[in-house]
Amino acid sequence: MAKRQSADPRAKQAGGALIVHVTSHGFGHLNRTVAVINQVPVDVPVVIRSHPDLFPNWRERLLRPAELVPHASDAGAVNPAGGSGATDAAATLERALRVHNKALFRLDDDVAYLQAANAGAVLCDAPPLPLVAARRAGVPGFLLANFTWYDIYEPYARSASADAKRLVADYREAYRQAEGVFRAEPALKMSWLPNQIDVGLVANPGRDRSKELRKLLGLGEAEKLVYFYIGRYGQDDLDWERLGSYARRGVHFVGYHAAPVGTPANLHLVSASEWSGGDLIASTDAVVAKAGYGTVSEAMAHGRPILYPPRQGFSEYRALDRALRAWGGGVPLSSRDFAGMRLDRALDRAFQVEPLKSPYPVDGAATVARRLTEVCRPAGTPARRADSA
Repeated sequence: MAKRQSADPRAKQAGGALIVHVTSHGFGHLNRTVAVINQVPVDVPVVIRSHPDLFPNWRERLLRPAELVPHASDAGAVNPAGGSGATDAAATLERALRVHNKALFRLDDDVAYLQAANAGAVLCDAPPLPLVAARRAGVPGFLLANFTWYDIYEPYARSASADAKRLVADYREAYRQAEGVFRAEPALKMSWLPNQIDVGLVANPGRDRSKELRKLLGLGEAEKLVYFYIGRYGQDDLDWERLGSYARRGVHFVGYHAAPVGTPANLHLVSASEWSGGDLIASTDAVVAKAGYGTVSEAMAHGRPILYPPRQGFSEYRALDRALRAWGGGVPLSSRDFAGMRLDRALDRAFQVEPLKSPYPVDGAATVARRLTEVCRPAGTPARRADSA
């Protein structure tokens, strides 16, 4: 990536809009970022720049006004179709290079956009190039992350092409342009990245709506309820028939997505617009999910045990796995047991877990929102609560 003379971000006067860039990979990043945005006062204008495919999901989760603008500058990881637990390294690098090269051509436009929008701060979770645009525009740029795409791609690129190695170097340089890095636990160490600020868990609030949920599903108090979430990309190789067999044990699963064929009678579907992941976790007895940041952080925040399979080729998994095991609420599954839905022993263990407390502070979203508000709000402007709009 060509270097230019960088403007000092502190040279810009405080005050202006919060410009938010969120990766198009998965919903975990969106869910984490929306937890922050929803706590930013309404007198701070918010503009969300993300892939338009995510706009319906933003609208479901936003609790305050925000402008949605189409924009994409990173590509995340490529998961095989129907296999959200694995990552295709070669395809990931190929797509990342293609998207990155296109985004580089638009970098001057992104700088001009920030200047025209009177940006007060930029927040990224976790595209790197907007941090470069922010530095050049003289706008404070912040990263919200428990890992970066540099951490994910660097091992892939070691045996890949020279272009892939340059991409990784570009990403490292771009991330280091951040004025502040909000390090959300559980996180990779990211020791190469300066200006880290530990903020604990960044999780959406969840309400215990268990009575309402059981009434909706026609279940009594004796049945066990399990939040079942396998991610955006699905998991085609699961033994769905075996999942249905747990009805004999009084175990019912609730989630958003039907089985590819023949949804079991004890897999209940609810609307994402009416039931957030946080609400479902707080309203159930346990969680079965792949270990992504959003689900793990909300399980920890609400003290719910989580059963999870391994994830291949994704560096984030190591940090999440370590944290879950140390916490005591993590119940790891083998790939074979997860695919075969052999959950008997794991469920018994989860249902017998003592009451759990979060291993990290749970107010990370408020901490990040407060810092961003301080940067964006003009000096002397009185605070205005989001619920006063």
